Amino acid sequence: MTDLNQILEIREFGEEGAELLSSMHNTVFKNLPEQSWSENEFRDIFSINGTKSYVISRYGEPVGFILLRAIAKEVEIITFCMLPKWCNNGYATYLLEQIIKKLQLQSIKRLFLEVRENNDAATRLYNKCSFKVVGRRKGYYNNHPGSKIDALVMQRQLIV
Repeated sequence: MTDLNQILEIREFGEEGAELLSSMHNTVFKNLPEQSWSENEFRDIFSINGTKSYVISRYGEPVGFILLRAIAKEVEIITFCMLPKWCNNGYATYLLEQIIKKLQLQSIKRLFLEVRENNDAATRLYNKCSFKVVGRRKGYYNNHPGSKIDALVMQRQLIV
């Protein structure tokens, strides 16, 4: 098996990455109603203190990213996506595990997120990385056609 440390690189981006993040995000979420974010929306997100993104690249080619916001000793995953071509190969797990290690070194206590209850791939990833469901937001996401779907609130305790 290939050592992912040899083929993957994780790089931090701020506002300067807005165009790249928007392009990847729109590719991944193009068929979901409220998910498509413009370059300007990403720039606005970065104007909020504590917001960072980490892009994972394979041999220099961006394949996904995670967008985070830190508030005190908690961090929220705002969005997390991998380009479809690069799913199911361990890259998302690698990125999330590296971010968790980085946050633990910064003494962050909790990492949390909301995920569509029907996003099986994402919930499998989060469960694999020891996240637990701690709540539910009824009708949080728009769904096709015009219906609503719940969000699961998931959390990973980083420091006890």
